[in-house]
Amino acid sequence: MKSRPRRPGIIPDPARVKDRKGADEGWAVVSTMLGGFAVWGGIGWLLDQWWGTKWALPVGVIVGMVLGIYAVIARVIHSEPAVTRPTDPTTGPPPASTRRETE
Repeated sequence: MKSRPRRPGIIPDPARVKDRKGADEGWAVVSTMLGGFAVWGGIGWLLDQWWGTKWALPVGVIVGMVLGIYAVIARVIHSEPAVTRPTDPTTGPPPASTRRETE
């Protein structure tokens, strides 16, 4: 059986995926906030239509905003800690003051 050639872009490059982590988190925050507005605002609109009132839509939007902010904060609190560089001073090149220049 012949193997098909790989198409570029199908399997993500690990270096590029690591660079996109911040953008992915940003989109998650935006979608969570907009989802809260849409869902709870929609529930408020439906209740306004059902009850014949005009106050449930603004209350639904405010509830959606509060729950969206809560969901974003909960996600940040429970997310993995950021990977930091090692603080071991013995790794890496020596300081510039200790290097010898070639003659």
